[in-house]
Amino acid sequence: MRRFIFTLVVVVVVAATTVISRSPVHAAVRVVVGVASISTQYAGADFAGEAEQIRATGATAIRIPAKWNLLQPSSPSSFTWTRLDSAVSAARSKGLSILMNLEGPAPVWAQKSGANPLANGNAPADPATFGEFARQVAVRYSSRVAAWEVWNEPNLAHYLIPPTAGEYVPLLKSAFGGIRAGGGNQPVITGGLSSLRTETRDVTFISDMYTLGAKPYFNGIGVHPYTLPYPITADPRAGDGGGAAVLPEGRAIMVANGDSTKSMWVTEFGQPTGNTPASTTEAVQSSIITDAVNRANGLSWIAAIFLFTSRDLSTNKADDNSNFGLYRFDGSPKPVVGGLRGVLG
Repeated sequence: MRRFIFTLVVVVVVAATTVISRSPVHAAVRVVVGVASISTQYAGADFAGEAEQIRATGATAIRIPAKWNLLQPSSPSSFTWTRLDSAVSAARSKGLSILMNLEGPAPVWAQKSGANPLANGNAPADPATFGEFARQVAVRYSSRVAAWEVWNEPNLAHYLIPPTAGEYVPLLKSAFGGIRAGGGNQPVITGGLSSLRTETRDVTFISDMYTLGAKPYFNGIGVHPYTLPYPITADPRAGDGGGAAVLPEGRAIMVANGDSTKSMWVTEFGQPTGNTPASTTEAVQSSIITDAVNRANGLSWIAAIFLFTSRDLSTNKADDNSNFGLYRFDGSPKPVVGGLRGVLG
């Protein structure tokens, strides 16, 4: 769902749902609830402040992007770890478990010949280079990471060119091997799939991954079942393959392929406030998000739900992507913060 103009061994479901630690907040809350951060993608972020805000909602986990082009920009032997180090340290200091998102695009030195170097969806010429990147990240952070997610919304060309399982599965296989070689034994989750129907449909992508032999290389499937501006339990487009349809339909594909012991991970879900057709009032945002958490909690095969995102990116109410925050741009809480505390304890 995110759009930015700047370049910014099989574990069963029991392990997948418990590996991300959570405080004993509310006995009825089974699912892991976290926040999908984007702070490592821009300079000057207040990582400690964000971690504190996330804890204040009652959430106990954070999804942190490890963007390949920002971490290894100039050569295969040179890394810039400062921002990611700070984000990881801040999250752990506040007791947040980490879902580390190994995200593209490929840096220029690793891109395919003839690729537009500024395209956010650039894949590497050789998937092995992404596997080595994954290994290096795992070596550095595996002791502090609870789970790994490979790429982001690979069914959209904005994130992967072309946005097909045929392009993605070699990256997944290579990253899985790199993570394991680097000491990362935690669950590996496929890149969260966009619920937009403009390119490769999420359920088609899931089916194609199985057809292409991806099954041994993931422990859970990531989805982004955005339903804006509707609740996840009342999306009028669900019967036509919209937003929330990926939950039952994607689950059916997993079961049909013998993966009933693996879980789905909602690695992004959110609702912008503002004054666009896709936005809502702050009060309705709170209702939609708490409804989604309750829905996820009620489905035993969903391991986690990560809410996008911690804070608004600007005060421009006419831009959806700037207004997904649980907190306003000035850091003050929207009603959803209190709503989440009421659900999570």
